[in-house]
Amino acid sequence: MVHFFDADIAKKCGVNAAVLACFLWDCIEQKSAESPQLHEGKVWVRCSVQMMTGFFPFLSYDEIRYALKQLVKGRVLTKGQFNESRFDRTNWYAFTEFGQFLMAESEGRTQ
Repeated sequence: MVHFFDADIAKKCGVNAAVLACFLWDCIEQKSAESPQLHEGKVWVRCSVQMMTGFFPFLSYDEIRYALKQLVKGRVLTKGQFNESRFDRTNWYAFTEFGQFLMAESEGRTQ
């Protein structure tokens, strides 16, 4: 599997974070087309760190967790919990306006 990343996000948050951002961007775009999960006016994707280790076997659980933390800290992503069960602690992710700008700009450069 080939992975891509945005150089601006890599400079700001690290290469691992940039790879995860592109993965989440694709997930959200796919959700938007199929059945968007809307909360607070944004399209969200529900994604656990454990699930991401299956998509990125070259990254450890802690590397993924740290990369996601950097994306939230860098204001590329926002994190929420919209689970039906209060015992379900799986995080949901959406791009901030800044994150959307970076990703859209990145798509414009690759076309």
